This record gives sequence, structure tokens and C-alpha cells, in this order.
Amino acid sequence: MARHQQGDNAVTDHADTPHAVKIVAVTGAGRGIGRALCEGLARRGYTVAALARQLPLDWEAPGVHAFEVDVADAAMCTEVFGAVAARLGPVDALVANAAVYRKGWFLDQSPEDFGAHFLINVLGVANAIRPVLPGMLERNCGRIVAIGSQADMNPFPSSVAYAASKGGLHPLVKGIAGEVDHTRYPNVLINELFPGVVKTRMSPAGTPPERVLDYVLPLIEAPSGGPHGQAFKMDKVVYPGESWKAALKRVVLGRGR
Repeated sequence: MARHQQGDNAVTDHADTPHAVKIVAVTGAGRGIGRALCEGLARRGYTVAALARQLPLDWEAPGVHAFEVDVADAAMCTEVFGAVAARLGPVDALVANAAVYRKGWFLDQSPEDFGAHFLINVLGVANAIRPVLPGMLERNCGRIVAIGSQADMNPFPSSVAYAASKGGLHPLVKGIAGEVDHTRYPNVLINELFPGVVKTRMSPAGTPPERVLDYVLPLIEAPSGGPHGQAFKMDKVVYPGESWKAALKRVVLGRGR
């Protein structure tokens, strides 16, 4: 996948690109990774719909249009994404970034607090995809990137709810991608991205959130027929939950990348 030109002032005329991705929606845009993605995408010439439950009052980034939405509310998602289309045009790419991470030991968390992780981290992704995918299929033009995590592979104490919910995201993304006929719709690409440890309110350490754009851009700007139904750890393909036997078979048959 060819990377986009780097630099804060790099702007490209996307009308000439094969996939014609112009309008990008980002959920969880109020801070951290989401906000950094919105600002970075706008600097590169995309029209960006920033979606969050609460957006910062001091945010006036050129090219970024704010919409308030609770991704846990399916009806609200349908309404707000309709408003995005009416105001900006059809969404060409969706970065499903909204997530919640409330630390707490399992026995200390209320069922409501525990369940909120699944409402936002799993159902919230589905609620964001559902309003935009039909139009992407109709136009045969779309990119969906779900921001995931491999926290489920080795859950830390006090992060069971987050790890379990992120584990549920893998089959959701891969399953939705599997229902899209890649032969008939080669220009609709759905993938999951693990950006690694990023320094946000969820983590005091890690890479700056601005770096995540380096991994999102190649998936948004991938050509027709590009990667679909795959998971990436930064810029490398990974296979969440794959057994050693399946990995061996994949390598022997030459299906690995």
C-alpha cells in the first residue's frame, strides 16, 4: 500500500484517485486518537465529520465538521449519519474509533459499568457501520477502519471488561467484511487496525496519537481490490486468535503476508 505524502501541509486532490474517497467520518473524535485523526486527515485535504458524545469547545480545525452522537444509540447513529450525508455528502470512509476503557476489578464493577464497554466498543462499531455501508456498496466506494486492540490476548488485572469487549470486535469486523462480496464490490474495504500502545487518557505511556494517522491512511487510500477483512498491527497483517496449526497451514499454503 502506498503511503500518502507526509507533512502537515501536504494536500492532495483526491478527485483523481481510483477510490475517490473524499469524506471521512471519525467516531470518538473528541480527544486522543480520534481528534488527532480528524486534524491530520483535514490537513491532507479530506472533508472530515468528527463525531463524539461531546466535542471540545476550542476545536475549530479547518475542514472538520462536528456532530454529536452516542454510538451506543443505534437510532441516534442513523439520524446523525443522515445529517452528515445531508450536510457534507455521502461518507466514503469511516474510522470507527469510539471506545471506553474504565479500569476496575471485575468484582468491583457494576453490571452496568461492565456492560457499557460492550455497548460502545462492540455495538457502537456496528451502529456506526450500519448507516454508511449500504451507500458504500451502492457506489462501490468505501473504506471502514475499526480501531481495535489486542488487549484480549493478555488481559491485565482491572481491565477485564475492556479486554473482553475488544476481543468481541475481531469477529464483528471480520464477519461484516465476509458478508461483502469482494469480487462484486472490490472498492469497499473493511479492516481492523491495532495501533499499539498510544498515549491518551486511557494510557499514560505510548506513541503520540498523531502517529496513528500513519497506519490509518494506507487503509483509507488503498486501491480498489486492496486488503479486506484483515487485521493490521500498525502496518503489519496479523491474525487474532489464530492457532499454531492454522498459522502453520497458512504459511505452508503460502497464504500469509
